Amino acid sequence: MSFKWTNKSIMQDPNTANQGDLIFKLDQDRAWLLENLDKGKWPEIRSELAALERKISKFIIIVQENNVDI
Repeated sequence: MSFKWTNKSIMQDPNTANQGDLIFKLDQDRAWLLENLDKGKWPEIRSELAALERKISKFIIIVQENNVDI
């Protein structure tokens, strides 16, 4: 694994940057899931997927509000 040292790298922990990327991607996936649920996809497991979407949403909010390391 190589790491380029720049002013930004020195000031920002790479794990924090990766965490931000992960949260961003997770939120995109959550939005995609919600959009598809709203369109009526997967009716046989809709309630389970809706519960999962809500849990993901709450997790994202907690991480963002508290700047929690995951």
